[in-house]
Amino acid sequence: MKPTSFVPTVGGISPGEVGEIPGLEAAISHWTEESRSAEEWFRELNAGWGTAGFVVRRGDEPQGFVVYGPREYLPHAGAYPVGPLAEDAVLLACVAGDARTRRRLLVRMLRDLRHRGVGRVEAIASDRGARHHVPTPFLLESGWKPVRRGWYGGSPYTLVRTDLGNAVEVGELARGLVGR
Repeated sequence: MKPTSFVPTVGGISPGEVGEIPGLEAAISHWTEESRSAEEWFRELNAGWGTAGFVVRRGDEPQGFVVYGPREYLPHAGAYPVGPLAEDAVLLACVAGDARTRRRLLVRMLRDLRHRGVGRVEAIASDRGARHHVPTPFLLESGWKPVRRGWYGGSPYTLVRTDLGNAVEVGELARGLVGR
């Protein structure tokens, strides 16, 4: 029997492992309006755009995940009356796990996107913590800025944004996240 590591690891989500990550298929189904499976979605994005998510594991056990990508690959974003979304922004769709895991995943996502030259990230955050969304308070506490609010399905949502202006700013944002 192999001992389980106490140190969590972060890795990109591959199409072949989506079934091993609880909640991931449902999150992709929500944001893609059931247009494709999570495996198909990750295969398409990884091939044409690059990494679209990370998973934190402790040993073999997933502890949480983050999903993001160009908004055209997340069509349900258009249903929320908080837009318009910025043309040049990447959309953070969902982050799952405990608070520490979510912070670790956000830091990894921001670092990945900054290295890819992305200048802005937006999220349609849930003010009430709806499934498949990032909680609004979590992002606001993490330094993201509110842009617009709106109601959808009887619940409030907030479009939030963070700019990845330069490596120093991203580093400061990451240090702020990790320090919480």
